Amino acid sequence: MATTAPDPAPQAAPEPEVLSAAELLPGRGRHRGARRTGRRTVLLLAGAALAGIGLIAAAFLITPAGPPQPADDASGRYQLVDTDRRPDARGIRPLDRSAPVRVKIPSIKVDAVVVTVGTNLDGSLQVPELKHPDLTGWYRYGPSPGERGNAVIVGHVDTRTSGPAVFFQLGSLKPGTKIEVQRLDGSLATFTVDVVKSFPKEDFPAHRVYGSTDDMGLRLVTCGPPYDRTDRNYLNNIVVFATLTKTRPARSPG
Repeated sequence: MATTAPDPAPQAAPEPEVLSAAELLPGRGRHRGARRTGRRTVLLLAGAALAGIGLIAAAFLITPAGPPQPADDASGRYQLVDTDRRPDARGIRPLDRSAPVRVKIPSIKVDAVVVTVGTNLDGSLQVPELKHPDLTGWYRYGPSPGERGNAVIVGHVDTRTSGPAVFFQLGSLKPGTKIEVQRLDGSLATFTVDVVKSFPKEDFPAHRVYGSTDDMGLRLVTCGPPYDRTDRNYLNNIVVFATLTKTRPARSPG
């Protein structure tokens, strides 16, 4: 049964560090590996609500129909709980920490490089630069995809200059959809979508997105309708809740 989690206590935000696309695109520069965080709580934002309010605030609606909304989402207040874990995820072992390098969602033709993001000085989540709308960003202070806990990957929905961006179709995903995450160590983590929901930014479920869990979860986040033409900003966040259901280990050298 869905429950509403209380807001976590504010904590000091970590020192932001933005890695450029040039540093992380294949064949360009060196990759800075994410530091291990262990099992510590990853709610390191100065205010948890900022994770929703500030997220991808620079997106612009430039297509007549706009991005798709999740199906059957009348209230927009769904909260994923531990009892919602997928039966086919039981028995799956967590992977060791390794930064994600690419995310693939074949059903919506997403095949995107993943860069590393942290937090801004105000505690809000950093996102890939608007000039690279095809990139996604992994929140480096949380678990990596496949580790125990909730890994978070964000992406733009659209931009004024490029039109639809990497996560434009995220709201159209259905339960059971497969998401593949390639990792720096050569391993592959395959997740299965549990549910896709839309939340008003002021009610962003930070605890369910960033909070600790014994499962190996993945959260994909972007902006979503309605769109405020005055502020040029989407008012909701689309969140994909997914669970690790298959792994392929890194290949041994030689």
